[in-house]
Amino acid sequence: MWKPDRPLMIAGRALSDHDTWLIEFEEEFHELCDGQIDPLWLAGLACTLYPLNKDRAPREAAGVAFTTLGYELPHRALEDFFVLAPPSDRSALH
Repeated sequence: MWKPDRPLMIAGRALSDHDTWLIEFEEEFHELCDGQIDPLWLAGLACTLYPLNKDRAPREAAGVAFTTLGYELPHRALEDFFVLAPPSDRSALH
């Protein structure tokens, strides 16, 4: 499990490792988006990715998420990705 270098303090209280991870992830992702990101969407993304990335540094996880979400699939029809079998002639089975 990832551990912060030093505990993050808010109002004189140390945050949990979980809360610190979420804050650091959100700060990094926010920076990568030049601040142009919906905060509620970002909080949801952080909470969704935490269980899969809790062993990874949060700023590194934010970089991976940012790169992944910025990748576009080719603009092709879905059928282009599959090779369809020719239609069978059921009458040949009789």
